This record gives sequence, C-alpha cells and structure tokens, in this order.
Amino acid sequence: MKKFLLLFTLTAFLFSCSDGDDHQCIECHIAFMLDTGVELPTDIGEFCDEALNDIEMNGYNLLEDIQNGDTVVPAGFYSADMIHCEEHANHDDHDH
Repeated sequence: MKKFLLLFTLTAFLFSCSDGDDHQCIECHIAFMLDTGVELPTDIGEFCDEALNDIEMNGYNLLEDIQNGDTVVPAGFYSADMIHCEEHANHDDHDH
C-alpha cells in the first residue's frame, strides 16, 4: 500500500509540475517588398505571448542584415504592417 501511495504521490507531483503549455508561439516573417513590387517573405523567428503581441502591434527592429536568396534584407525598423505571423495570416482584422 505504501508503494502505491508513493507512486500516486509521485505521479501527481509530476503532473502538477509540468509546464502549462498555454504559450502561443508563432513563426513570423517580414514582408519585404522588392523593387519589382513582389513580396519576399523573410523569416525572423518564433515569437511567443507578449513578444508576439508586441511585434504585431509595434513592428520589429531587425538588428542584422538577412540574406534571403539573392536579396539582402537590410537591418532596420519594420513597421507592424510589414510583419506577418503564420497563424494570423489574415491581417484584415488587425489595426496595423
């Protein structure tokens, strides 16, 4: 009986300590416009929770140039309307 209680307690402890994966993490990219008017999606990584909200509302400061194929996407600030995050593909419902 003691082994059962120990096993039960250990199991309950493990489940109570597991991280509640309620974090919303989504891959995002800069919609970089080429001189031809074609959009070149340039990945900038995964953003979660507050960082995701911040990047979608306020834009993103790219600290280093990114080579994307034959194109260099220059470092600098990209406004929120140039930032697209996968699960939020329909940007019509955003105010940016």
